[in-house]
Amino acid sequence: MVTSIAALFAGSGRLARTVAVALAAVVTLASAPSRAQEITIGEGIALGWGQFFVADHDKTWQRQGLAPKVSTFASGRLVLDALVGGGVLIGTAAETPVVFATLNGLPVRIIGTLNRHEPFDLVAIKDIKSTKDIKGRRIGYSQGTNAHYYLSKLLKQEGLAWSDITAVSLNPGDFVSSLAGGAIDGFIWTEPHMSQAIAQGADRFHIIRSEGLYNTYSTIITLQSTIDSKPDLLVKAVKALLEADDNIRKDPDAAATLTAERIKLDPAIAKAFWTRANFKLELDKASLVSLMEEQAKWAVDNKLVRPDVKTPDFNTVVVTSVLDRAGQD
Repeated sequence: MVTSIAALFAGSGRLARTVAVALAAVVTLASAPSRAQEITIGEGIALGWGQFFVADHDKTWQRQGLAPKVSTFASGRLVLDALVGGGVLIGTAAETPVVFATLNGLPVRIIGTLNRHEPFDLVAIKDIKSTKDIKGRRIGYSQGTNAHYYLSKLLKQEGLAWSDITAVSLNPGDFVSSLAGGAIDGFIWTEPHMSQAIAQGADRFHIIRSEGLYNTYSTIITLQSTIDSKPDLLVKAVKALLEADDNIRKDPDAAATLTAERIKLDPAIAKAFWTRANFKLELDKASLVSLMEEQAKWAVDNKLVRPDVKTPDFNTVVVTSVLDRAGQD
């Protein structure tokens, strides 16, 4: 095309050469591959974030034209802190940290959920034979997380108050060492921390389940400013996660194995937990908003937020447009 058009200007000398060079540059730019978009991603260390780990392993980010920079955190609340601080653009968190963030006026948004499941158990010394026995004990939890909410529900189920235990707020990375060292008598968390605790001595510690107490959402979070300024980038990211979600259904054993390797967990334990996780990327807005409203009331009633706080409209916190576009494009 360049040669033929330039020939039309054959008698024009310098003009012909200028046109040929310009058109050659246009053709080169048009044929060059587009540059990958950088995206910073925050991932919690738990089985519930399986789609993110599969997306990393299977390079589904890259297939969407993204250049991911991934950072891992001990909990979803820490991912949220990084999000608010500008360290990541998209990340993983349960709904409870988002509730606290929104009550504190932070523009955190949920653009999808990876699963809904019962994540937590009580890991305790053998002297604690049932959940009723936590009265008078030192119990570890992570303040402002859904484990905090779970512990509240557990206490209520057993007819106990917060004053009946010594609640010790810890970074989840300190749960196992604190239990093994005798600083606490038990803690509330999920895998891989539960199995890591049992590995310290099955004769010393055990796991106590309370089924049907609480189902959490594993959510995909971002900021409203990112939704406003980088909607196409977020659509690509969600498309990458949808592909990972599909890969999990195609080969759940492989997904469980690679996730176990990522969070340093025995693959057999990961596979046993896998069906409990109920992986499916979707967004049931009505159910999620209802749970967030319930948790906001709990936070206000228990004076966990400022007394003058106003409960927001959580319908504005759960944003469906990104997932809708990702599913349609």
